[in-house]
Amino acid sequence: MQVFKVFMKVLKSRMSAAFLYILIFMIIAIPQAKSSTTEKKFERVPLKIAVFDEDNTPESRKLTEFIAKDNKLISMSNDREELIDALYWMRLDYALIINKGYSENLLSDGTNELFGSYHVHDSYSVSYMSTALDQYVSSVRAYSQSGEDLDSAIAHTEDALSQDTEVHVAEAGKNGVNGQSSTFRAYFNYFSYIIISVIIYTVCPIILTMTRKDIRYRTNCSSIHPNAYTIQLFAGSTVLVLGVWLILIVAGIFATGGFYSGKQWLAVLNSFIYTLVSTSIALLITSFDPSENILNLTAQILGLGMSFLCGVFVPLSMLSDSVASVSKFLPAYWYIRCNSMICGNEIYDSGRLASFMLIQMLFAVVCSVLTMLIRRIKFGTSSEVAA
Repeated sequence: MQVFKVFMKVLKSRMSAAFLYILIFMIIAIPQAKSSTTEKKFERVPLKIAVFDEDNTPESRKLTEFIAKDNKLISMSNDREELIDALYWMRLDYALIINKGYSENLLSDGTNELFGSYHVHDSYSVSYMSTALDQYVSSVRAYSQSGEDLDSAIAHTEDALSQDTEVHVAEAGKNGVNGQSSTFRAYFNYFSYIIISVIIYTVCPIILTMTRKDIRYRTNCSSIHPNAYTIQLFAGSTVLVLGVWLILIVAGIFATGGFYSGKQWLAVLNSFIYTLVSTSIALLITSFDPSENILNLTAQILGLGMSFLCGVFVPLSMLSDSVASVSKFLPAYWYIRCNSMICGNEIYDSGRLASFMLIQMLFAVVCSVLTMLIRRIKFGTSSEVAA
C-alpha cells in the first residue's frame, strides 16, 4: 500500500485547497438552488414606445391612448437616425408609426398598410407589439362586423383587451408528487455540477503530482505492478471523494431544511453513484497528463456543458429533441432523469429508476477500464524505454 500512503501524504498537503474549492462551490450552489425555487410570477413589463400618429384622427388617438395604458410613451422626433440610435442603446423598445389613412382602412382586410415601425428584429418587444396590434385590429373588425358602429367597436375592444388574466405556474404541489420540496430538487440537480467540478479540481492535481515522470519511472523500477499502482490510486481517490460527497450530503440537510427520509434516500444513493462516475471521469482525464490550464478548461467544459445539456440549468422539458438525443450520451442526463422521477417531475417507476442508475454505473466502468488500459500502455512504454 505504498502508493496509497503517498497519496494520503500529498492529499494532506493539498487539503486546504480542496476545502477551499468545496466552500466556493457551496457558496455559489446553495443560493442558486434556493433562488431557483422562489415563486414564479408573470408580470407585465411596460415597454418604452414612441408613437408617431400621421393619421391624427379620433380612431388613431384612441389607439395611442390604449397603447399608453400599459406602456411608457417616449417623446421623440421622427428621425430615422435618432430612432435607430435609441433602439441600439435600449432607450427605446419600439417605434410605431400610425400611417395616414388608418381610420379609413381600419375595417379593411390586412394590417400591413395601417402601421410602420422601427424595431430590433426578433426581440420580445416586436412579438408583443405585433400580437397586440393584430388583436386590437381584429377585435375592432369583429365587433364592427357584428353590427356595431366604429366608436362602439373600439370601446368594446379596449374593454376586452384590458381584462387581466391571472396566471399560475403549474407544479406538482409545494412539496412535489413524492413529497420532495422544490429546494431539495434544485439542490440535488445542482449537485451534479458541484461534484464533478470539485473532484476534477481536487483529485486530478494530486494524481498528476503522483504520476510525474520522475515518480513514475521510479515506480516502474519497483516491484509494484501497473494494475496494483492504478488500483491504489483508485483507493486513495475514493477516500477523498467519499469525504467530499459526505460534506455535500450533510450540507444538503441544512440546505433543504431537514434530515432525509423516504424516497429522498434514493436521491442520496443516486448522488453517490454519480460521484463514482465523476471520479472515474477525473481519473481518465489524468491519464492524458493535461497541463493545469487544460485541466481547468476541461473542468469548465464538463461541468457547465453537462449542466446546460442535461437539465441542470435548463429543464429537460425545454430542450429540443436533438439536444436531448445528444444528452443521452452523457452521465449527467441519466442522473437528472433519476432525480426527476424521485422528486415527482416524472412518473415514478422503480424499474426505470434502477436502469437509469445502472447506466450511470456503466459510464463509471467504461471510464475505469479505459484508465487502466491507458496507464498500462504508458507504464509499459516507460519501462521499455527505461530498460
